[in-house]
Amino acid sequence: MMDLYIVHPMHNLKILETLILRPNMNLGMIACGLFVLISGATLALKGREEEPVSFYKKRLIRVLVPFYIAYIIYFIIRVITYKTIFIYGGIPKWRFIFTLIGMDEYLSANGVATFSLGVGEWFLGCILLCYIAYPFIFRLHKKYKLLTFLVMTAWFLFINFNYARFNFIIPSHMNFLCQIYNFYLGILLIDKETLARLKRWLLVITIPIILFFYFYNKMIFIPDNLKTTVVLVSIFVTFYELEDIISSIDFIKVFTVFFNKISLEIYLVHHFVIYQVDYILGYRRLGGISTLLVIALDLFLTIILAIIVERLSNKVYALMDKSKNK
Repeated sequence: MMDLYIVHPMHNLKILETLILRPNMNLGMIACGLFVLISGATLALKGREEEPVSFYKKRLIRVLVPFYIAYIIYFIIRVITYKTIFIYGGIPKWRFIFTLIGMDEYLSANGVATFSLGVGEWFLGCILLCYIAYPFIFRLHKKYKLLTFLVMTAWFLFINFNYARFNFIIPSHMNFLCQIYNFYLGILLIDKETLARLKRWLLVITIPIILFFYFYNKMIFIPDNLKTTVVLVSIFVTFYELEDIISSIDFIKVFTVFFNKISLEIYLVHHFVIYQVDYILGYRRLGGISTLLVIALDLFLTIILAIIVERLSNKVYALMDKSKNK
């Protein structure tokens, strides 16, 4: 929607904008926050500590291999599109290291000129920083659960209520210093002791909270990240309590398993698919039917390309395992 409506006004999507950008809820921020929270929960689900070096190696391979593949694909597309390999400005060559470690777009969002092509956007660098912090947060959570909760919550409130004072270039919802709390909440909420305290009657609270923040039309003047996190926790608890019902529906189960498998790859490729399709169309004005067809094409190409990246990544993993076992 951003590129199709705001950046390049190809069609008036004001109605869609009002559904996504509510006075007290931004569905885009909710989606990113959920990804971060679920990432923390997924890592902690195993419930065991891991040596940082071993953990970092596994995470970097899992994230950077598909990133490299997606980056190479888009680089080739850009070269073909612009008929030149000189698609970057006068950026110091040493900064390519930021691309190699997956931090180029995150640093670009912080005002640093990099070789970013927009692959993975700010999110990739943010989640990598969360992964770096994970072994330490997980250990603190296991040993000092209450103290860790109090310190992390105090930090979250402090950074969000004072965000403007720090003159950050990057928006707060994209900042690792804010998103780390959602990542920590995933670790906390998936903990067996926490889950044991969650009861079905909590739906009486969580569902109204979600509906309230979505439909209430007057701005609540507290930091957006605070409102987002309240909704994230409510969504997590709601779906946790409804998991047995949801998982019993075969269609939903197949759908979620499929998309979970390529969720990272979808995030890596979806924006450059949108950018490229809109560029090919010449940013011309579109009618209603044409806009729907373009959105459908974006979704189709994103899924196809995500599958390609995922399968190529698996081949690379297999080659790495084969060479390691020799």
